Amino acid sequence: MQHIKDEILKLVDLLNKYSYQYYVDDNPTVSDTEYDTLYKQLEKLEKKYPEYILENSPTRRVGDVVLEEFQKVTHTIPMLSLSNTFSIDEINDFDGRIRKLLPENKIEYICELKIDGLAISINYENGKLIEAATRGDGMIGENVTENIKTIFSIPKILKDNKTFEVRGEVYLPKKSFELLNNNREKNGEQLFANPRNAAAGSLRQLDSKITAKRKLSAFIYSVVGENDIDSQEEALILAKEYSFPINTNYKLCKNITEVGEYIKYWEENKNNLPYDIDGIVIKVNSFSSQEIVGYTQKSPRWATAYKFPEEELATKLLDVELSVGRTGIITPVAVLEPINISGSVVSKASLHNKDIINELDIHIGDMVIVKKAGEIIPKVVRVVRELRKENSLKYEMPNICPSCKEKTITREDDPFTRCVNPNCPEQNIRKIIHFASRDALNIEGLGDKVVATLYEKKLIQHVIDLYSLKKEKIIDLERMGEKSVDNLLNAIEDSKNISLDRLIYALGILNVGKKAGKILAENYGTLLSFSKATMEELIGLQDVGKITAESIIDYFSDKNNLKFISDLIALGINPTYTKEKISEDNLFNEKTVVLTGKLISLTRNEAKESLERLGAKVTGSVTKNTDLVVTGEKAGSKLKKAKELNISVISEEEFINLIKEV
Repeated sequence: MQHIKDEILKLVDLLNKYSYQYYVDDNPTVSDTEYDTLYKQLEKLEKKYPEYILENSPTRRVGDVVLEEFQKVTHTIPMLSLSNTFSIDEINDFDGRIRKLLPENKIEYICELKIDGLAISINYENGKLIEAATRGDGMIGENVTENIKTIFSIPKILKDNKTFEVRGEVYLPKKSFELLNNNREKNGEQLFANPRNAAAGSLRQLDSKITAKRKLSAFIYSVVGENDIDSQEEALILAKEYSFPINTNYKLCKNITEVGEYIKYWEENKNNLPYDIDGIVIKVNSFSSQEIVGYTQKSPRWATAYKFPEEELATKLLDVELSVGRTGIITPVAVLEPINISGSVVSKASLHNKDIINELDIHIGDMVIVKKAGEIIPKVVRVVRELRKENSLKYEMPNICPSCKEKTITREDDPFTRCVNPNCPEQNIRKIIHFASRDALNIEGLGDKVVATLYEKKLIQHVIDLYSLKKEKIIDLERMGEKSVDNLLNAIEDSKNISLDRLIYALGILNVGKKAGKILAENYGTLLSFSKATMEELIGLQDVGKITAESIIDYFSDKNNLKFISDLIALGINPTYTKEKISEDNLFNEKTVVLTGKLISLTRNEAKESLERLGAKVTGSVTKNTDLVVTGEKAGSKLKKAKELNISVISEEEFINLIKEV
């Protein structure tokens, strides 16, 4: 029976490897479907040959290892995982087992959306949030208390002195994921594969300031240690009463037929949600019935998770296109025969970098398997080598830049192929686009297409050329009427009055984002002073790490960049950082403020920035600790709660008048 032992050993090693990549590295290399298939194969072998079960088998664990950097937290009640089902037949089998164990009971099931995120436990003592931990291995998790406190929807203080534990799922909304990856792309950083990985990586940051920027959200689905509730439905209602975010798409089902209808509905409508789900959780609703049904060593018998099948489709890879980013990174993109996947037509998919291309063993003309990673970004996951033609050629990343035709650089320790030519057209176009973007110099009318047209017509070749544009040169360009041209030239001239932090961000230095721009502006005061920064100084600054410091030193070691700085200063673009003096006795200083409803004169971010500048703390939920609520149009539950708690309320117009007086 040695071959059985060997097969079990191989499966255990492979599944443990995949689990480590998923739970610890936040970098899964196989689909959930593939993992679950292998897992079921191992379960089947272990059931038939229990004498060969290994101590480190994943079937004997709930989760996986705890990262060493975090303090360990022992769960008072284990955080068990759920068994998985993959078909309506398996759901009916689950129902059959429940009915055998509860022959005389009326059985109701509660169905909840299975959020694709990271399981979390949060403990409250006398109404205060004292500790939060990840599931970890089910018995011991990672202490992420400070990071959980950055999630606005999670209350730090309850409305009374309750002591209990809540459990839920931390996730990243699709919009937040898109913004996060956009910012990482701007900064030349590697993109997250999907929202689940981004959420896990964000929650496991040792610096809670980084977590706070990621805009995580959470749903609470369980209350532990509360004796006054008798069902899962009551637990959700109680959680909502205590201002915890719950997913309101749950449904109490009277029988398994209604469960099937619920599953079918969300299989068809899951893509309309603003967050990712990967299935449906089905639980016996009654707590007393749950106790009768009981638990296995690994999971509750009274609950199961129905997993949606991942939609992976085969199509032909026609070609590989290359794009050059502003930092010189050359990104390969697969050109595909169009297919409809997860509700949209896909004709291109990311191949990321040379390492991924080599790992997949990409040949032009290959039949490839494509899925939407996180149901957002199309991704080639594998090649069907059995269908490959004998004379097909393996694709190699080019040693010539597709834009400027100069030689590229590829290092063994770097997965990316790079163009280092400072005169590369595509790089320069993207640098100009970044310089003019909303978060940088905010030059209205200078969008991507306008920049590309001006560059192609050789009216600009570098950022600095923007400031020598003449009306007579651009008035005849397509879609550039006289008013548009005047507005554009005025916007370019106005951009000279930019703040230092925005200008530093606009330079496009690798790893220097908006926050770093503000820190650097505050510490160096002028552009010239910043250009002379030393490595020792930079590393000594709060929130400026070694990687960012090295990027800054590299930037200013390039004579072309030093000339650019000199040219900006010669044009009069030479702001001095001055810290705005705000009176500490203003109405908003040290106050907790909530914004609600649709604001008309200000964006939500503008209002938030104004409040924070005045020393206020802006939160997302109204509690007894809220000092003031600012209301826009169609203010709803937050306004109602503010009135119930007798909290001061002002309109947007009143708010604008008040900040003008400060």
